Amino acid sequence: MGSVKADWVYLLHPRPAFAICSSAESAYDCLAASWVTPVSREPPILMVALSPRRATYSLIKSSGKATVNVLDWSMLEALHYLGSTSLHKNPNKMVDSGVKVLLSDGYVRIEGALAVLYCSVRMILTMGDHDAVFFDVVGVDVNKGYKPKAEVTKYNYIMHVGGGEYTTNVNSVIVL
Repeated sequence: MGSVKADWVYLLHPRPAFAICSSAESAYDCLAASWVTPVSREPPILMVALSPRRATYSLIKSSGKATVNVLDWSMLEALHYLGSTSLHKNPNKMVDSGVKVLLSDGYVRIEGALAVLYCSVRMILTMGDHDAVFFDVVGVDVNKGYKPKAEVTKYNYIMHVGGGEYTTNVNSVIVL
C-alpha cells in the first residue's frame, strides 16, 4: 500500500463541475465545484464539499441558501473563472466573469444554465480543508428540454480533470 498524497482526490476524476452560487446582504458570488453528490432521493438531499476560505461559503452560511447550476461546455471559460478567481481579492469578480445572473427570493441563478437546483442548508460538518455542506433541494428549474436524466447526446457537460484541465462527454450512451 502506497502513502496517501494530497493529489489522491484526482484518482476520482474527471467529475462533473457545477457553479455553486449564493447571496447575502446585497453581495453574491459563484464558485466552481466538482465535489457535489446526491446523498438521498427522498427527501432530496445533496452534499457539496466547500472550502471555508471561499466567499461563496460565507454567503451560504449567512443566507442558508445556494443554487447548483448545471452548465453546458459553452460556459467552460466562465466556470473556470468563477472557480479560480476570489471575490475576496477581486470585488468585481461577478461583473468580470461574463455570466449573467438572476437574483430572486435570495437565490442566485446563472442565466443559460441547463438546470438549477435551489437548495437550503440542512447541516454543515467540519472536515479537513473542506467542509461537507448538506443541502435540502427545495426546487428545480430545467431549460431547453433538459431532463433530470443526463441527455449526453444533446449536451456537452463540463467535467473537471484537475487544476485548469477539463473534459466533456463524448455524446454517446452505451446501454447494457
